Amino acid sequence: MAGLRAKKKEHARATIQKEALRLFIDQGYDQTTVEQIAESAGVSPATVYRYFMSKEDLVVTDDYDPLFVSSILERPAGEPLIDSIRAVMTGLLKYFERDRELLIARHELRRRTPALQAAHIEEQERSIELFASLIARHVRRPIDDIDVRIACGALVGAMQEAFGQWLGQGGKGGELRLRELLNHAIDRIASALQF
Repeated sequence: MAGLRAKKKEHARATIQKEALRLFIDQGYDQTTVEQIAESAGVSPATVYRYFMSKEDLVVTDDYDPLFVSSILERPAGEPLIDSIRAVMTGLLKYFERDRELLIARHELRRRTPALQAAHIEEQERSIELFASLIARHVRRPIDDIDVRIACGALVGAMQEAFGQWLGQGGKGGELRLRELLNHAIDRIASALQF
């Protein structure tokens, strides 16, 4: 029963986000209200806010950070960080390919909406702190260790550029092209990920 309840919640959350993105693209971000999103998704405005703290969160929130976290935690102890990152990113490719249209829509909305650019920066800062704690744990160093912070900054920047290029090209080349871009990004920051 708990599994069914979780699936229903995930379906409701996904439907709300999908309808929000559709309305943002069709009407414009600023012109779309939470009430319109709720009506389109078949829920109340309170339900929208139960899943998303703000209108901006409807665009910047995703499930990739939790997937990244659980995948990193499953990697073997003592594995070189670069190998762990490459394996985790390769494992996540299927999700990025599955969600390609959603990711492209989010990318375009962020690119042309100042409020979303600011929200994206805040979301990135949260991701950086999360990744820093994971890297620190993985390499058994303190989170404020300069090498941990450099590795984290390099990783986030490299991944952002790889995804940005892929999304900016409309996701052309699919999973294969994204794999090439991510591997190239990881290769370019290899020295930052050596501990």
